[in-house]
Formats: sequence, structure tokens, C-alpha cells
Amino acid sequence: MKAVSKQSTIYDVARLAGVSSATVSRVLNEPDRVAPEKRERVQFAIKELNFVPKADAVAKARSSYKKIGVIAPFFTQPSFMERLRGIAAVLGTEHYELVVYSIDTEEDLANYVQMLVNTQRVDGLILLCVKLSDSVLDMLRGASFPSCFVENEYEDFDCVVVHNLSGGQKAAQFLCEKGCKKPGFIGEKSTHEYAVSATEERLRGFKFYCANNGIVIPDNHIWLGEFSEGNLDVGITRFLEQEDLPDGIFCSSDVIAARLIRIAFTKGISIPHQIRVIGFDNIDIAEYIGLTSVNQNLEESGRMAARLVLERIKDRERGSVVMKVPLSVIERETTGK
Repeated sequence: MKAVSKQSTIYDVARLAGVSSATVSRVLNEPDRVAPEKRERVQFAIKELNFVPKADAVAKARSSYKKIGVIAPFFTQPSFMERLRGIAAVLGTEHYELVVYSIDTEEDLANYVQMLVNTQRVDGLILLCVKLSDSVLDMLRGASFPSCFVENEYEDFDCVVVHNLSGGQKAAQFLCEKGCKKPGFIGEKSTHEYAVSATEERLRGFKFYCANNGIVIPDNHIWLGEFSEGNLDVGITRFLEQEDLPDGIFCSSDVIAARLIRIAFTKGISIPHQIRVIGFDNIDIAEYIGLTSVNQNLEESGRMAARLVLERIKDRERGSVVMKVPLSVIERETTGK
């Protein structure tokens, strides 16, 4: 028979799980410090006992300090900072505090979700550009707070979706309409299992549009590499040392496009006269350097997510909402405006 007690204590959880109360505390606050087998036993006991850690104190804290969590990989990158700016703008007007959880591994992601579900430290959660396992999704479905995903779509959750494949198609269409006959692509390879494979989706859309218009992009006109500064510069340099260069290049981000432009300048390659360049994201730097870019409304997508979470806090019974981010090409000097 399932044990149910709203008054269960941390000691009840420890007894049922066969661990110390200190271990239960670590699972609640620092799950990465507990072995997976013990962590699962504690998680099972918490669920069996309907245990809520320090329920009265948590309720009081949440009524006094309203917090929305954001889980983000690579959150120091400009595109993530612009999304955070949009989120913060909405939360600030409603007097919510923004708490950022930066992740570097799939384990980090699972541990943060588990910790937040167990401790109820936030009133809502926004997850930027991440992929979750079924077990972690189930944890979020059972959480006391609502969650919203940005750039990915999951059933039963509010989502702000970016169609990277469509963005790649728009970039290809733009270059083709500019007269490019030999398009190329430079991008960051997706190496993290927990992150959305945005680069590959943008490349797939780019190649798809070109193929439908009778253009097959040769392998030497496509470069995917690691984003680290040394690897990126070496890769772009070698790409530009080819005798047969593309006449238009789509970069998977504005940051990579900016690097391409700088290295092309040092090699005496004229942009846009020899190579037209288009980026993706339309971050602030794109306007400063005259870079044509696929605009995915980063700041606005952050605002969308924040609004969805706040609306869900007010009405937990409404159906899930999926909002699509409109994409458009902003033309500037690097494609000959």
C-alpha cells in the first residue's frame, strides 16, 4: 500500500530510502554529489511519501521572493544573452527575479531539473535550446511549477519554436536571388547531446533549397568545425585558401560570419564583391559591421517565453501553447546592399 503523508519529514525519506538525512539533503540541493543508485532511491522515497521539503518555509519564501529559473547551455554567447535580455525585460515589470543555471553536460541538465523539482526554488522554468530525456521530461511534468521550452517543442509544454531548417532555406533563397551560383556554408558542429542541433538543421535547409533549384554544393564548399577560437580561425583560413571559392557563404551564426569577414580581409578577399556573406541570429554586432543576417528575433523570443511562463503561473489549467518565431532576412552591406 502506498504511503501518503503530507507531513513527512526528511528523516522519513531517509528511512524509506535506507540512507542518511544528510544524503537526502544532498539529493535535494546538490544531486550531482550523490551516486545515481542512492539518488534514485531517495527520489522514489520522496515520491512515495509526497514529501515537500520545509513546505511552510518554501511557501513563505516563494510569496516573498518570486523567481523564474532559466537553464541554458553556452549562456555567455551573444545569442543567449539577447534572449536573456528579453526574458529579463518581461520579468522585471512583474517583479520576478531571474536565476540562470548554466550547464556544460547532460548530467548538469538532469541534476538541475531534479534539484529544482525537489526543492521548488522557482515559480517557473525556461529551458533554452536543450534536448531532454523522457525521464527528465516526466520529472518536469510532475513539477509544482510550469516550464517553457525555447527552440524545441515537447508535448504538454508551452514552447517557443525556431524553425532552423526554414532559416537555412531563407538564407539559400536570398543568396540565389542575389545571383550566387556557387553557395557555401560555414558553421559550428553540434557536439553536445543535450543541446539542439541548430547548425545541422540550418545546413539541411540550405542544401535542400539549393538542390531544389539545381545547385549541388560540393563537400569542399561546406565546413563544420569546433567553435573554439583556434579551431574556428584555422578552419576558416583553410577554407578561404581554396582556389575555387564559393561566391556566397551562409554562416550558421553572426559570430562566425564576423570571423569570416575579418579573415577574408587579411587575405585580400573582397566582401561582397568576391563573396557575399550572410549570418544567422541578427545580434547587435550584425548591424555594427553591416552584416546581412537571418533574423530570429532573439530578444522577442525571450519575451514570448517569459510571458508564457507568467501566464501559466496564473492559469495552470489552460492548454499548452506553441508559438513560432517569425524568420526574415535583414539585408546589409555584406551581400551588396
